[in-house]
Amino acid sequence: MEWITRAEQLPTPNQRVLVYVPSAWFDIIVAQYKPGSGSKHAFIKPDSNGVERYVKGVTHWMPLPPAP
Repeated sequence: MEWITRAEQLPTPNQRVLVYVPSAWFDIIVAQYKPGSGSKHAFIKPDSNGVERYVKGVTHWMPLPPAP
């Protein structure tokens, strides 16, 4: 699998993917893609209380690998 830039392609709605965030404490995390209107496309990740939080600074993404 290869990393895909956000400019090249976006995941399907509600798809869980790996995202690369070079400015974050953890560079690679699992997030869910939530499309918005216009150019507002968001990747979200639940916090420890289950509240959906935006993941800012995503530059690349890739599909999750198959489960073992």
